[in-house]
Amino acid sequence: MASMRLIRLGIPVFDVRVGNVTLGSLQVLSGDPDSNVHMFLYIIAKSWSERGERIAFIIDKGNSEYHRQIAEAMGIAVRSLEEGNMWHYEEAESSNDAIAKVVDLMTAYPLILVDSTSWFDADPELLTRTLNMVAASNAIVVIAVIDKRGNPESISILESFAETVTRFETYWAGLRVERILKLSKSRVPRNPFAAYYSVTKDGINIEELKRL
Repeated sequence: MASMRLIRLGIPVFDVRVGNVTLGSLQVLSGDPDSNVHMFLYIIAKSWSERGERIAFIIDKGNSEYHRQIAEAMGIAVRSLEEGNMWHYEEAESSNDAIAKVVDLMTAYPLILVDSTSWFDADPELLTRTLNMVAASNAIVVIAVIDKRGNPESISILESFAETVTRFETYWAGLRVERILKLSKSRVPRNPFAAYYSVTKDGINIEELKRL
């Protein structure tokens, strides 16, 4: 039976306005193709690493060395954390492989991050079975997807199991870009919020908070 202990997810605006999340839960970050939603996985990872928690990072159809460079650019001493067995990368050849790795890792790592922004098309039966196992665990799983890059049924299953779904949207006005993150779904009543954010060479800057 999963513990009911609550914990901060690690995204500053989310933590303040939405509050804690539950162990044994799935959190979904869903962005458009220009949103840079995968970088929010590193905001979460940095917060957890500063608390001394172990982190597993699954890359669905991607390269771990590229991800190490992102982590370092955001001020995370990822190679030292790997050497200390506090951070672990797993490369997955497919979404099914990525989901299977969640099961392998969730007893050893309290936080499992999955970057499925290339394409997410996990088998619905495998996905449902795995997410039921997550719900009975003490791990928090955060999956980042691009809403138009994947199997709609697979993404729909993800969102149906999620404790929260946060959307990341990009709006263009000529050469000017505006990016917004907002809570789209929550299994329990929470404060609605939206925040502006920008992407810099050092990572993400959350600029302004506004009520919906």
